[in-house]
Amino acid sequence: MQPALITLDLDHTLWDTDPVIHAAELACFRWIEQHCPVAAEFYTLETLRDYKNTIAECYPQWRHQVSHLRREVLRRIFLQAGLQDIAAGDMANAAFDVFYQARNRVTLFDGALQSLQQLSQSCPLIALTNGNANLSLIGIDHLFTAHFSAEHIGAAKPAADMFEAAMSHVGADPQHCVHVGDHQEQDIIAAQQLGIKTVWVNVSDADWGYSDCQPDQEINHLAQLPQAIAAISA
Repeated sequence: MQPALITLDLDHTLWDTDPVIHAAELACFRWIEQHCPVAAEFYTLETLRDYKNTIAECYPQWRHQVSHLRREVLRRIFLQAGLQDIAAGDMANAAFDVFYQARNRVTLFDGALQSLQQLSQSCPLIALTNGNANLSLIGIDHLFTAHFSAEHIGAAKPAADMFEAAMSHVGADPQHCVHVGDHQEQDIIAAQQLGIKTVWVNVSDADWGYSDCQPDQEINHLAQLPQAIAAISA
């Protein structure tokens, strides 16, 4: 029986996120160097990352609001550079736009697009992410019924909120759903605790770290995803 819903994590599940974020942060920093060189004199790319982490620790309520957090960090460095509040906010928005465009220039893992195309023909797909990827900018939004993020829902995985929002969106029960993700706690264990079947995307060939539970299926290549879903359905 075909599942009533397939939910998918995005970052590290459908593409390699680390080099994308690095390139986006570099593009943003180069923009700052050009448009507000005084701010660039205060920070290097590395110390700006450290400053962002410090702000996240000081304001834990922003940790799942990843876009807001980056804008606020940028606003603060422009204030430090001597800009007034409105000007600093405007420049922060402009710098964030540079980051965001680059952040969504991702390269899908081999087999990911073909698997999404195949699965979307027979089952609704919903993206669940703690990050701020934009399916429209990436060019795959037409394959998804909906997209829920921690910033939009107000809670990050492994909290149940995003999973429950997705199931409510299509009227599906947990036992008729499958979640696909790379993170052992945030994706696999979190979904299983709700009664959702799981596919662990393990492209790095990592060891499974828990003895009291196992993913229903494990894949090492995204081309294997339809077959893994079929195995769960059977």
